[in-house]
Amino acid sequence: MALHGGLYAEDMEDLYHGPMAYFYLIAGLFIAIAAAAGFGFFLTFIGDLAPNSFWQNPWIRGFVGALAWAIIIGVGGLYLTWVERKFMARVQMRYGPNRWGKFGLLQPIADAIKLLRKEDIIPTAADSAVMRLAPIVAFAPTFLLFAAVPWTREYVASKMDIGVLFIVAVSSLGPIGAIMAGWGPNNKYNILGGMRLAAQEIAYIIPLVLSIIGPVAVAQSLNGVAIVEAQAGTWFGLIPRWNLFPQILGACIFFIAYMAETERVPFDIPDAEGEVVHGFTAEYSGMKFTLLLLMEYVHLIAGGALFVVLYMGGYLGPSFLSPFAWFTIKLMSVIFFMMLIRAVMFRVRVDQMLTLGWKILLPLALFNIGFIGIYLALTV
Repeated sequence: MALHGGLYAEDMEDLYHGPMAYFYLIAGLFIAIAAAAGFGFFLTFIGDLAPNSFWQNPWIRGFVGALAWAIIIGVGGLYLTWVERKFMARVQMRYGPNRWGKFGLLQPIADAIKLLRKEDIIPTAADSAVMRLAPIVAFAPTFLLFAAVPWTREYVASKMDIGVLFIVAVSSLGPIGAIMAGWGPNNKYNILGGMRLAAQEIAYIIPLVLSIIGPVAVAQSLNGVAIVEAQAGTWFGLIPRWNLFPQILGACIFFIAYMAETERVPFDIPDAEGEVVHGFTAEYSGMKFTLLLLMEYVHLIAGGALFVVLYMGGYLGPSFLSPFAWFTIKLMSVIFFMMLIRAVMFRVRVDQMLTLGWKILLPLALFNIGFIGIYLALTV
């Protein structure tokens, strides 16, 4: 029964199915773009105010930058759970979270408080040291990925010449934490989920790395800023010179492989509730489970950001919006597409998942390298 007040005010039909629904959608998009642009201008303003001798100190820059990005990415990952639940609800013609706060905006905070208040249980037969360390080992590399992602030309934590190689190397640490999380609790469901994830990561990391060779070869650099700058300009004065258009095969391989790396549907077989009761997280609770859950969404942001850098021109765009705003808009479009796939796709079997990685994506990635070689020979 739809009520027009109290906790159930969000259940009004006109809010979701009437003309107001489109108004809220358009208003929300404008607010998100304005917030991204404003945050970019704020970062520029703070950078201009800071004394050069103070701001250029590597220890101060490292501490402030790490703290700022931890807060931004952590809060972003927390609220990405609300965005995904709302988006999937609209695709599947249901309401989604709508009990805590207007439009359910306080739901992620309520969920976080609930999870953090859960009792932290260590099974008697568990390897307690491994079980305690596993969430940290699994979660930390996810944050390290952002060190080499250029949000703008200036705002990149480390302008390392091997930035893309650093990201790939850090990504490969993920299975270690998953295997530890599977082994530590001494539970068969945990170990099965951990082994599934390790097999999945190994099957898809190779095509993912091979798909990166194309953008790197075009830019002739492993630096993220250089890869973005190599995509400046347009074709025929209209089409952006993004790597996405001439390297659509490599972009598809990267996108599919990274979805598998982040265990997104249809590649969430390590978490299959009906088979391994949430896989390697089955025995975890409290803060440890929160870290493992948040890791998926932070990894989702990192994968989308890397796709934007490699194939969608990064922060480049018309001057009426700031580079930070353009990067954010592109990133959200990639994330929403991943969410759409989760809303409409089904989970595949583990043998189908491994077959796709080893027998389809890997040969296609090798073929793509040959294609990029021919493309460069004809265009340089």
